[in-house]
Amino acid sequence: MGKIKFTSKTIDIGLVTTNRDLMLNFYENILGFEKEIEIPFPGLGIVNKLNYGSGYIKILVLENEPDNENPVGDFSTSNGIRYITINLSNLDEVINECSKSNINIINSGTSIRPGVVIGLIEDPDGNLIELMQAD
Repeated sequence: MGKIKFTSKTIDIGLVTTNRDLMLNFYENILGFEKEIEIPFPGLGIVNKLNYGSGYIKILVLENEPDNENPVGDFSTSNGIRYITINLSNLDEVINECSKSNINIINSGTSIRPGVVIGLIEDPDGNLIELMQAD
């Protein structure tokens, strides 16, 4: 059976949007990801590679409206990829910044097991982001 022979210890995340300004502002200025490069794909859009450690969130800004929309909502709205998790050490600080920036905060902090607290927010397109802080 063919198994992946990994060349990286990370898996990059790709998001597709037509909401360029709000999405880039959120990921760069509110969450603090750093844009490394913009890669144009003529006829499709531009991929914005935002660095987080050794991985990337890649935001593809489409030139045209997509044919379909991803369902927005909590974990039980639909099957498929429903959320991403960001491990951090400053949950309260990030939740406060999101609150000041009118980001939808679904949960500002819940203990899910001893020593682990999560917050749940939505980016401007409604993608769920689990913010996980462990002692």
